[in-house]
Amino acid sequence: MAKDFTKQHIVPKRYLDRFGVKGEKEIIIGTRLLRNGKPTFFPASTNDVGYIKNYYDVTDKEDSKYWEHFFAREIDAHCGRDMSNIIATITLSQENAIVLSKHDKKILAKVIIAQLMRIPESVDYVKNVIYPRVSAQVKEDLISALPPAFVEKHRKQIMNTEFSEQYQKELVLNHSFEPANFARYCEVIQAGVWVVYVNMLWDIMPFLTSDNPVLIERVGSKDTGMFRNGLADPATCIFYPLSPRIAVAIYSRQGFLSVAANEYDGRRILLDDVKYITTRNIKIMEHAHLHSFIPQPLYDELRNGSM
Repeated sequence: MAKDFTKQHIVPKRYLDRFGVKGEKEIIIGTRLLRNGKPTFFPASTNDVGYIKNYYDVTDKEDSKYWEHFFAREIDAHCGRDMSNIIATITLSQENAIVLSKHDKKILAKVIIAQLMRIPESVDYVKNVIYPRVSAQVKEDLISALPPAFVEKHRKQIMNTEFSEQYQKELVLNHSFEPANFARYCEVIQAGVWVVYVNMLWDIMPFLTSDNPVLIERVGSKDTGMFRNGLADPATCIFYPLSPRIAVAIYSRQGFLSVAANEYDGRRILLDDVKYITTRNIKIMEHAHLHSFIPQPLYDELRNGSM
């Protein structure tokens, strides 16, 4: 049976597989859904979570599934062998070893930036913040380009015209993944200080993830969120779990790690700080679009405690 590309993952399935366990036919992942302020826990196949039906379908290209195919080819493929190789190197290396190469950072930067740009929250930001400014400018440009007599007759209709949410989504995708723009965003974080955390408590307190797994924080603050903390801000830290045991944290070279940038960049650091791990996990759950994902055995504990 041919694949119809209806289930369009907003987080790569191959990425989620690392947080689940092998079932008879599929990878099963512990899932938490917050509904009406109350958490619901259930096991699910990684095929059946972290997606929105036809979310990336577009009308401005010949192939309506253009972006689904783009992500599968250009981004999600890196979450397979490439990320497995990175994780293997980190796992097998000695404490304090340099474990990330420039090539590794380039791959991870692509995955992280794409993750930030493909989620519904990015579309919502454009709709609520960017769109009103762009809309006004587009209408003014249109009026200036049209014959005065036509404008005089149709000005009210022009000014009351609203662009559809579909158009706004296509605007986000086209702008974010335009090659020059995408490369520039990636270069911003590639240039940062990459600290690789190996969670020494992962068997009882693993790193969690979600369908919005990139956490953008302001160092020294409780402020989190992509559009509250710019990628290039010296106080920004980008936290991204690669697996239940391994996560990367990317800091600005102009930030608090500036004096020790070369000492920490790309280095493997053993982590046994319960507060740090727990705080990141809670924030990951709080910033989920719909689902957060919890590895075993912590999943059973949280389900029974209904956290």
